[in-house]
Amino acid sequence: MGDGTQARRVYENAVEYLCRNVDAVRELIGPALWEAPFAVVRDGDPSTGAWRDAVRALHNAAEAAGIPGGLGLSITMGSSVWPSGPTPRSVGWVCPSGRCARVDLREGAVPETPECALAGRPMRLVDG
Repeated sequence: MGDGTQARRVYENAVEYLCRNVDAVRELIGPALWEAPFAVVRDGDPSTGAWRDAVRALHNAAEAAGIPGGLGLSITMGSSVWPSGPTPRSVGWVCPSGRCARVDLREGAVPETPECALAGRPMRLVDG
């Protein structure tokens, strides 16, 4: 997979999945396959090959651990179109580091600011 816009989005979505399920994925993968790549995903620059390689390593480990589709980097065979993500909404919380495409949508009353499971910092409110 290249590093174009579609590929970047697929990696961001994979990290979003990781962010939402960090504890479960860490437990299934185990420390030997988790520690080094997770540190790169958490602290590295998403525009680098090393960051994408670390996401791919976590994806492969997740697949090997029995998570169907791993973190979601695999392309559905026979599909000529990339699967689309959910329709974005204009108000919500986004990853403070910009490492993933995670968005927690705000419904009704303003809840407490959620914390990003990946970065360990408060998520950033986007109010459009």
